[in-house]
Amino acid sequence: MTKKNLDRAPQLGIFWLINGKLIIDSSPLTEAEPYGNHLGHPRSHIEVWEKYQRGGKVPLEMEYEQAPRGRVMFDRTSDTFTILADKCILRRKDLIAGIKSELKLPKSTRLSTDSHYRCFTCLYGTDDEE
Repeated sequence: MTKKNLDRAPQLGIFWLINGKLIIDSSPLTEAEPYGNHLGHPRSHIEVWEKYQRGGKVPLEMEYEQAPRGRVMFDRTSDTFTILADKCILRRKDLIAGIKSELKLPKSTRLSTDSHYRCFTCLYGTDDEE
């Protein structure tokens, strides 16, 4: 694949919503890790969060699962991408558009919730960020 094609190719990734801004870590499909019938981003939320904390990109006092977060998976059997995310992200069209744009995802990308991706606000009814 040429560099030009790689620049336009859909990517996988993980992301958070922090202080109203999307923070995304992405990778090309060529680096994906198999997970059943799916392909996933090769780095975990915990691993990337710790790196971002060391680099000052995210708050030191915040745990990785505290903010709304999610990931993009690719289903090899149906050739479809799915954004799995916290409801705080999924209900905002602007955020979904931002994720799709940043990761170059097709219009046919599906949206879904996952029990792993529930922020403190959704779990406990409080927002510890404010």
